[in-house]
Order: sequence, then structure tokens, then C-alpha cells
Amino acid sequence: MSKRYVRARKPEQKEERRQHLIGVARALIDSESDLKLLSLNEIARSAKMAKANIYRYFESREALLLDLLWDEWQDWFKDFQKDWSRVQKSKKTFDHLIKTLAMSFSKRDLLCNLTTALPSVVEKNLTEQTIKEFKYRSMQLFGEIANYLENCSDDLDAKSYAIFLQDTVSLIAGIYPFSQPNKVVAKVLMDPKLQFFKRDFSLELERYMMALATNLKSKQN
Repeated sequence: MSKRYVRARKPEQKEERRQHLIGVARALIDSESDLKLLSLNEIARSAKMAKANIYRYFESREALLLDLLWDEWQDWFKDFQKDWSRVQKSKKTFDHLIKTLAMSFSKRDLLCNLTTALPSVVEKNLTEQTIKEFKYRSMQLFGEIANYLENCSDDLDAKSYAIFLQDTVSLIAGIYPFSQPNKVVAKVLMDPKLQFFKRDFSLELERYMMALATNLKSKQN
């Protein structure tokens, strides 16, 4: 006999249930589930919950994905700080900072996937209040990251680093989909004559981020 669903009542129980649902969504996406096709029904089945019960914790599928994206950005920042702390002092130049940033993003497929889907998928079916809260939280986080980057290298001030981060989001959203073609397109691009259209996300992101950072640096000077 399956376990009877028990409603979470205490704040810590509700947060545990929320994190469980976010973890289930992360696992489903990581197992190559199409983000656009991922449904609350699928999440509910995997979480062994009724779909109706999910609405106790999230207003919609998109709200769940938004929280997953938020967690990914926070995890990325923690991991980047660890990556940068391991860089030799002699290599801690502005150029190496940008390269390390680009490399750190290229290692996080879920972050890039969700960031790409933010305007077209994730920010749909949400209340104005939910979107506003996410934007304010994101602005605060980007401010913290910008201040950290300024301490890493003062070639740009915190304001310029914040602009750089916001523009990097757009770069990820533009480059990542082209570096992840579907099976048919990937097969077509195996043609040596069509190598022009193949995109290596890590290399392309580093190239564009470096150009963006250099441009901001020249304007600041």
C-alpha cells in the first residue's frame, strides 16, 4: 500500500516539500526532459504527489522553474568563488577573470538552459508580484556578484560589472541554443561542409564575454 499523503504544516516542513519538488524538477530536466514539455503532471508523478498538492507550494509550473533558476544562480556564484580562489595569484588578471567566468558558466547546463528559457517559457503564467520579487532578488544578487568581481579585479567598477553580468545573461540566451542542436540538426552538421554552423558554447561564450568586457573597460577609461 502506498504511503498516505501528509500535508506539510510547519514552515520547515513546507520548505522541505518545496525543495523536494525543486529537486525532482532538476532531476527530470537533467535526464534530458524537454523543458518546454515538462509538466506539473510529470513532476507530481515523480514526486509521488497529487498535482493539486503542488499548488500549495508553487502557483504554477513556471514558478517552480523560477525558483530552480534562482537556486542555480546562487549555486553558480558559490562555485565560481571557489574556482577563483584556486587560481594562482600570478594569474589573477582581468583577462583570466573573464575566462574563468566564461568557463564557470559553460559547466552549468541547467543554469544556461533555464536562463535561455527565462523570457519565453519561465516568465509566463506568473503573477506580477512573483515576477517583481524575482527581479528585485536578482538585482540584489547581481549587485553582490558585481562587488565581488570588483574586488577580484578593479579594471571595472561594480556598476560596470553589473552591466557586464546582465549582458552576459543575454549572451547565454543567444549562444546556448545554437550550441545544443536537436538530433536532426546535429546529424546535418556532421557534414564537413557545414562545420561553419557548429558552435562550441564554451569557446563562443568566452569570445563574446571578452569582447564585451574589453568594450566596457575602454568606455570606463
